Amino acid sequence: MSNKNMAYTPKPFYTGFLDEENGHKVFFSQYGNENGPAIVSLHGGPGSKSKPKHVKSYDLEKYHVITFDQRGCGKSEPAGKIENNTTEDLVSDMERLRTKMNIDKWYVAGGSWGSTLALAYTQTHTDKVKGLLLNSVFLARPRDVDWAFSDNGGVQRLFPDVWDERTKFLKQYNADSKNAAQTLLKILESGSEEDMKHVAAGVSNWESNLMNSQEDIRYVTADDIDDVDIAETKIFLHYEANNFFLEPDQLIENMSRIANIPTVIVHGRYDVLCPVEGMWEIQKRLNNVELVILPSSNHKLTAEGEIARSLAFNFYLEKQA
Repeated sequence: MSNKNMAYTPKPFYTGFLDEENGHKVFFSQYGNENGPAIVSLHGGPGSKSKPKHVKSYDLEKYHVITFDQRGCGKSEPAGKIENNTTEDLVSDMERLRTKMNIDKWYVAGGSWGSTLALAYTQTHTDKVKGLLLNSVFLARPRDVDWAFSDNGGVQRLFPDVWDERTKFLKQYNADSKNAAQTLLKILESGSEEDMKHVAAGVSNWESNLMNSQEDIRYVTADDIDDVDIAETKIFLHYEANNFFLEPDQLIENMSRIANIPTVIVHGRYDVLCPVEGMWEIQKRLNNVELVILPSSNHKLTAEGEIARSLAFNFYLEKQA
């Protein structure tokens, strides 16, 4: 199984771009057995990119694993482009990718924002999904956003020192927790290079410190920021400023559409960015679901958590075969 050597880096057997659509060229990669059951693996963010860890959870001798960099992300072109970049557009790109590869039905996998997109796609194209493999679930509900980014939310009570630093940073740009995404996005669209770097650093210094509550707090400065970081932050703020292009509670309200799709969910017990409560809410609405709550993992899974996710996903896939 693929978890025998978690240190190796899988290599794609093919990479390319989807045909340009609305000013976007979407980069994708294919790994493993081209004739095996297909799994599309979705990266988090929004604004991040596909990574080897999104592939090596699977037995590549058996499975055909596809990844893609979402619009404006990673190797997709142009980097950081927010026009014609919505959740609906990403769902459309997934369908174009499936059609291009002549895949009838596939498994859909994703963690964090990738789980959000996986649910949105599956609720739209239910008949094309064989099963869901999710971890670190994020539902993008108002309560989830408030928890992570609002001074009325909750997580700031666990990180008051980091929250104070965020508050000082926002005040420099006449922003607060209610309008931060909209205000900071405008700076990344038309501000000076110095301000862009400072904004990207300030945004990172909040969210990145919530990824793993078992590590020391770390801060980056504008000097640590490059164009890639700015593009990633721009995409993230674009989605946050637009409520992730989802109606309030949309994913929860539409769970009945996918209630019978086999699903496995892996979630860290101490995920402070996306608490277990969100995952627990969706599993109650599924008829064929298996849960793995990792006792020591956070949003960023520990090494043991990564191995547990790999084992859970592969065991699940074997059962579905």
